[in-house]
Amino acid sequence: MTTSATTPSSAAGTTPSTAAGTTLTLDLAALGEFAATSTATDLPEQTWRFGRILLLDSLGALLGGLRYPAVRSLGASTGTAPQGSTPFGWLTTLGAAATWLDADSGGSFHPAGARIPPVPTAHPAPHVLPLLLHALLQDGTVDDTTAVHAFIVGCEVGLRFGAGTSLRVGLHPHGIHGPIAAAVAAGVLAGDSAETITRAIELAGSLPMGATLAVPMHGGTVRNVWTGLGSYYGALAAELARLGHPSDLDLLVRLYGGVVTTDADSEEIVGSLGERWRLRDSYLKPYACARWVHPTLDALRLALADAASPTPDEVRAIEVETFAFAASLDTSGDESDLHARFSVPRCAASVVVDGHLDADGFLPESFDRAEVIDLIGRIRLSEVAEFSAALPAERPARVTVRTARGVGVGEVRNARGNPDSPLTDAEVVAKFLGNVGPYLPDEVLDPVVATLTARETVDSRTAGGATLRHLAQALDARLVQD
Repeated sequence: MTTSATTPSSAAGTTPSTAAGTTLTLDLAALGEFAATSTATDLPEQTWRFGRILLLDSLGALLGGLRYPAVRSLGASTGTAPQGSTPFGWLTTLGAAATWLDADSGGSFHPAGARIPPVPTAHPAPHVLPLLLHALLQDGTVDDTTAVHAFIVGCEVGLRFGAGTSLRVGLHPHGIHGPIAAAVAAGVLAGDSAETITRAIELAGSLPMGATLAVPMHGGTVRNVWTGLGSYYGALAAELARLGHPSDLDLLVRLYGGVVTTDADSEEIVGSLGERWRLRDSYLKPYACARWVHPTLDALRLALADAASPTPDEVRAIEVETFAFAASLDTSGDESDLHARFSVPRCAASVVVDGHLDADGFLPESFDRAEVIDLIGRIRLSEVAEFSAALPAERPARVTVRTARGVGVGEVRNARGNPDSPLTDAEVVAKFLGNVGPYLPDEVLDPVVATLTARETVDSRTAGGATLRHLAQALDARLVQD
C-alpha cells in the first residue's frame, strides 16, 4: 500500500527533504508488516527495558490523574464500564486521566524544536495505555509480555510520526499522532494481519484532532479529553479495519503532508524499522508539568542546595533566566491545575514548598495554599538570548535564589530525563508512587513495580505473567467504587 502525493506548499522552517511541491511517499505497508510480525524476543534489550519503564511511568500518570475530581466527573458522565470492543467512556476517561497531570513521558524530539511557538512533541503512550488496560480486562490471552510488546510497538510508530512530521504552527499534538499509535497497539494485541494493521493506520490517521496549543497554555483542561478521544479513535480504527472497512491512504498523505502537519519525512516514519528505535530517543519527565518548565525546576533544585536549603519563608527572591518560550510562561497559573502546569512561577513555588512536583501539588485541596501563592510573587523570569539560540539541542536555565543568608545559583543545559541524562529506576518508581498516592493499595502497586523494573533476559520475555491484568482489575473495581 504505497502511495505518492504532492504535498501543499510547506511553511518556513520545514525540513529540507520536504520542501514545497515535493512528493510524499509513505510505505505504510512496511509499518503494518513491522507491527504484525515483530515479537517480544525481537526487541533489543535497551528498547524492551525502556519500554517497560515508560509503561510504569505512564501508569503512574494515568492513576494519578484519576485522583482529580474533574476526571472522575468525566467518567461518571460518559460511563467507565469496559464492556464492548471500543468502550467510549472507558477509553476517553482513561486517556484524559493519562495526560491530566502533564506527567506523561515518552515524547518525541523534533529538529524544528527551536521554532516559536515550538513544535510540541508527540506523546503516544497516554493514547495507547487506555486500550491496553481494556485488553488486559477483556482478553485472557493478553499477558504481561504481550501487553509490554504492544505498548512498545504502538509507541514506536507514534513517535516516528511525531519526529517525522512538523505540526502546523499553533497546533497541539494530542489526538494527532496518538490515534495511529493506539490503532497499531490494538492490532498487535489482537494478532491482526499486516494488511489489517496497515488499514487501521490509514483509518486512524484520517481522524486527527487539530486542536490548538493555546488552549492548555491558558488552562483549558479539555486538552486532556483530546487524548481520550485519540485513544478511542485509534481503537475504533482498529475495529473498523478488522471488519474490512475501506480506508483512504491518500487522505492521510494530504493531512500529514500539509494540513495538520506542514511536512513529512517518509524515511523518518518508515525507515530502518526494527533497527532504529525512536522510543529510545524519547524522555521521561521528572515533574508533573509541561516539559518546557523542567530545566528551570532542575536548576532551581541546584540553586536551593547551593543556598543551604532555605525554607519558603527564608526565600526573598527567585530569578529565572531561560530560553524565550519558557520565559513566556510567566503567569501565576491560577485558572486551573493545567494552567498551573504551564506556569514557571507556580511550578517553581511548589517545588520550593514541597521539594517535588507530583499529583499532590495541584489537587483542589492543595491548589491555593498560601505559602505557594506568596512565593509566586517573589519569582521573576527573563529570557537569555544565548539560551534561546541553544535550542533545539539544549533548553538551558539558570536560577538564582536570594535569602537573608546569601545567594544560591543553579544552571542546567537541559532537563534531566533525556537519553543522555536518564532518570534512575528509583526516581521513576518514586514518581510513580507519588502520583498514584492512595488511589490503589500497595498490594496492587508493588508487584507492578517489581515486574516492570526487574532485570530480564530475552528468554524471560516468554514467561507471560498476570501482574498487569491484576492492576487493570483493581482499577476497574476502583472506578466502579468511584
